[in-house]
This record gives sequence, structure tokens and C-alpha cells, in this order.
Amino acid sequence: MPEVKARSGAIAIVVGVAIAGCSVFETRHETVTLPVREKAETRACDSPIILPNLADLPACGDGKGHCFPAEQTIFDAENLEDCPSGGSCLPDKYLTMNGKKATSCTFHINGKPGACVSLLLKDIAANKDALRQENCEPDERCAPCNHPIEGFDTKLCGELGPHEKACASEALNESPAETCCHGMGVCMKTEDAPAESRDDMPRDVCPEEKVCAPAAMVDGKTKTCDVLGIPGVCLDVCFAAMLRGTTQVTRADCGPTELCLPCVIGKGQGMPGCD
Repeated sequence: MPEVKARSGAIAIVVGVAIAGCSVFETRHETVTLPVREKAETRACDSPIILPNLADLPACGDGKGHCFPAEQTIFDAENLEDCPSGGSCLPDKYLTMNGKKATSCTFHINGKPGACVSLLLKDIAANKDALRQENCEPDERCAPCNHPIEGFDTKLCGELGPHEKACASEALNESPAETCCHGMGVCMKTEDAPAESRDDMPRDVCPEEKVCAPAAMVDGKTKTCDVLGIPGVCLDVCFAAMLRGTTQVTRADCGPTELCLPCVIGKGQGMPGCD
């Protein structure tokens, strides 16, 4: 899933790891990027929702937003563009909600309820090609009501609007989500995995009630690729055992432990980038 901050997703941090590959008289080192998952947080807003006068606020976001203090919203300031005059660029639709709810939609990973969220949020914009538009506006994408891994309320599907006072951050778990498949996957409850692909997901080191899902699928950060003229998405070999022996042909420009899964295969398995 996308990484929807409010905070609805974990943050991926790149960590360099050296691995050796052998050829005749040569040792080759490459770098593997491993997604490192932070503790999940959300924002608790106890003060009343207010309706600011947009005419009193500086415009931003190509006319689709206005500057407002992020600390009075459910959003993290790091997930919003800064305003030169102070504050962060908040979507006008959010600022004028006045307690209404966002348009409902269906989140792409597990088919559960979602809400339409503006592309002015950095993580939504970064994953706009992986997140579905569905019945949302062209400048919105569908984000989940509950985080697909941690299960916490993202606050995106409740009553929306800026608050009278600053909201407080609150930690939701003691440790980051469980990783699997040498760090390239994350443990997900079997019932929350896409029905069309859960039977193909390995359990690996996950508990009995969970399966190992590709981290890229969960965070909505799948990298597209092309193999033999066929479009696809990069997928770690841990999740494509049937193609393990073809990596010399199917690796394309994917990572050292990945191959390019053709979308003719991945499209029916809930892989972002192939829909």
C-alpha cells in the first residue's frame, strides 16, 4: 500500500547490502535495496473541526490547495509540500470538508473500504500509478480506511477537516511490521491478502495465520520493467519460484534478487503497475 501518511503506511528506507555474483575469473558486487519499516503512527485530533475561510489563506498546489498548519490536521507535515509563507499545502477539498466524509472507494490490495485522497499528499502522488482512481476525481486516488498490514484506522474515512487545535501523534505498535523473504516481503494476514494471489504467496518465516506479501505490492511502489518487449513489474524471485531459472533472461533492469514478471501474468494477481 501504498505508503499513505496520516499515517496509513510504513516508510521504506534504502539500505545498501553487498552481495557477490560469480562468473569466470570475476566477482561482481551489486547493491540490494531493502525496505525498512518504521513503527506505525497516526494522529489523534480531540478538538472540534473548523471551516477556515480560504480567502484568508495563501493559495498553493496549482490552485488546488491552500496553506494551513499541518499540525491541526490528520496529516504529517513531511507528507505535504511546505508553503513559503508558513504552514503546509493542504487540499481545498479537505480544508472545506467541515466534518463530511471523503468519497468512498475500494482499496486495490484487499478489496476493503477506502477513501479518495488528493494527489497533493506526497505519498499519494508518488504512487499514483499503482493506486487506483476508481470513482475518485482525476486528482485523487483510493487509499485504505485501515492499514492493510497493521490494521489501524488511517482516519481517512471518518469525519474530515482541519481542527481548532493541534493534533497529537500516537504510536500504534511496539515494533515494525514483520519482514520475510530476505527483507523483500512483509507478513500479511492471509484474509487481507488479495484473494487472487494469496494461494501463491509463500509463508516463509511468517506466523501460521499470515503469508509473505511483496513489500512493493503493499507499499504501492512496484517498479515497472520490460522483458522481450513485454511490459511487466519487478518482483523478487521469492515470489516467483516458477520463473526462478529464467532470471538471466527475465531480470531486465530489476534488482539483483528480482526478475521482470510479465503483466500478462501479474495483472490477475493484484500487482500494482499491471492494472
